[in-house]
Amino acid sequence: MDRMQIADYLVKKVFNGELNTPSVSIMLKNKQIYGVIDYSRLVKSNKISPQDAFVYIDSENYSLLESYNHPADYLFPLINSISNYIIVKCYLAKLGFYSPYDDVFPATGLKYFAVVVLFKDRLVIELTDIDTIATNTGLRKIVMKVLGTDLLTQEEIDIFEKDKIADKLRKQKLFAGYTPGRAYFIVGGYYKKPDTSLAKEVLTITNAYNRVFEPYRVVYDTRTRRQVLM
Repeated sequence: MDRMQIADYLVKKVFNGELNTPSVSIMLKNKQIYGVIDYSRLVKSNKISPQDAFVYIDSENYSLLESYNHPADYLFPLINSISNYIIVKCYLAKLGFYSPYDDVFPATGLKYFAVVVLFKDRLVIELTDIDTIATNTGLRKIVMKVLGTDLLTQEEIDIFEKDKIADKLRKQKLFAGYTPGRAYFIVGGYYKKPDTSLAKEVLTITNAYNRVFEPYRVVYDTRTRRQVLM
């Protein structure tokens, strides 16, 4: 499946009630979707292979709130996936690492990262290539620096190593000189107040966001279940 087909498939899953709770899950190449715990159990029992993994899915549910109350989560949902460590877990899984206490399990076949955000009025899905994220955010270099030679020989990663990698990523000034947390704050301030003095910063953050993630984005009206432009 290409990115458009994957996004369309995830939309159907959300509207069918199968993917509308806050969760982290993995979609296989055969389109089956499993929560990380069920996925790990199937891998351990050799019922599926880590190479069967295809899409890492971060689902967020704000279905009691309108999208305009959360402008940063609506317009730039992948920023949150950095802040809450999900992208780091995804990349470590793709590298084949295992951390049973932190929901990291080998998923070496992963190609895409998807964030699914459900609001009362909108459903947003953004899809990006995992290797693109790793390169453009500097995550690949951070992992190599933290793990060093262990990257080639180590199978299990402890929570301290994972947290060190995630902390370094969160401190990167990826968005026009701003960290993910600061960029999230600026976007929220611009749209919610609104603070027009932040217009230039928001434009540069938008451009940086698109350059870093190169996301494929779809938005649906949850009432009509039809695709909309924004």
